[in-house]
Amino acid sequence: MTTSGATTVKTAVILSARGMPMFRPDLIEDPAAKRLVLIVSEPEWAATPEKVKGYFDQVYVEPCAYEDPSALINSAVEPAAARRALKEITAAAEAGTVTLHCYDELFMMFAAELRAEFGLGGPLPSDMLPYRDKCVMKDRLVGSGVRFPRFRRFDQERFERDRTGYFTWIVAEVGLPFVLKPVDSAGSEGVRQINSLADFNALPESFEGGSCEVEEFVTGTMYSVNLVTEGGRTVFAGVTEYLVNTLEVVQGRVNADINLRDDDPRVPRMVAFAEKALNTLGRLDGSTHLELFLTPRDEMVFLEVGARFKGLAGLAAMQRNYAAAIVNMTLQAESGIASRPYPDPPEYCFDAVIPKRAGLVEKLNEPEIQSPFEITWKVREGEELASTDSLFTAGGTFLVWNQDFDVLYRDFYALADYRPITYRSQEEKESA
Repeated sequence: MTTSGATTVKTAVILSARGMPMFRPDLIEDPAAKRLVLIVSEPEWAATPEKVKGYFDQVYVEPCAYEDPSALINSAVEPAAARRALKEITAAAEAGTVTLHCYDELFMMFAAELRAEFGLGGPLPSDMLPYRDKCVMKDRLVGSGVRFPRFRRFDQERFERDRTGYFTWIVAEVGLPFVLKPVDSAGSEGVRQINSLADFNALPESFEGGSCEVEEFVTGTMYSVNLVTEGGRTVFAGVTEYLVNTLEVVQGRVNADINLRDDDPRVPRMVAFAEKALNTLGRLDGSTHLELFLTPRDEMVFLEVGARFKGLAGLAAMQRNYAAAIVNMTLQAESGIASRPYPDPPEYCFDAVIPKRAGLVEKLNEPEIQSPFEITWKVREGEELASTDSLFTAGGTFLVWNQDFDVLYRDFYALADYRPITYRSQEEKESA
């Protein structure tokens, strides 16, 4: 089908609404020549803001693939339902050129499989694998000159047969402490730091490590390099510095990262490092989110990379800080649906995610900083919280901004000791 200007209609099918609250439909250059179609799970649709629901020309609300899903997997659409929807979409007379997109880390491989099955352009399973399997991605970097942590794929049989012997072997291979993590998860789900044989022996008898890796523990400051690639060329680059590493976040510290100024000497160095890694892995059009360490010896160490933009809070801060419509740029790179530039002026800002720990919420504390901020609490005083190791189950989020970057940077580091939630102690609970 064509428009009056003989332009082929482009239909972009989005699997999961993750990231779409930051999409700017008002920036689309030719709205009449595009169709946005969403395939979404029932629980995710129920949580989608009403404004965002209006961004799409057509929506397929389908059953979730899991019963009673956690926040990590509630966006999973039942596979057969997703296939039925995609079959109907691609067969429609008005579809034009169809592309399939997914910005939900856990279901990007499923999207790649659907592209292969339906003959759609974009990353196929073989292209996506080095961005999903943490062992494959580091294997691919061997010989590239990109430094990465020592690692080994977890051996379930050795673990069950001789824990002590296996622990000794792991320590010889990757050192102590070491990190135990799923090879294909997200949001720090299931990540453990093993400091001793006692920690290793404390893993439950039911522990299934067949899809895990053991990895060298690297000391240093964490950064993320966020790129948008179009036609194999970088069209956006931004670097953020993390306040703490993700292992500290699950222990209760604030998960904050600040967007560095482009004239910071760390930025071009880290962008070049990321581009080298991506070129080795097989560079994809669209967004990538690469995490690295800068060690006390000034060595950059690759941690992992995802073929997507950052999570929602970080994405909001990044768009505002750089005055860049990242979601629109990503969709343009992947589908050809063009957008105009971001219309608002840039403003230095950073985001923070408030972690949750098990316990009774005694008090919610606002940060004591100089910069303006907006905070959104997702828990309330008096609420009993369950234990979690996932960054997807936040206690709240906030955004901090300032025209003076030096003041903002000081406020960023002032959050290092900030404890946003006061929990009632066990003794206080028992005496209440």
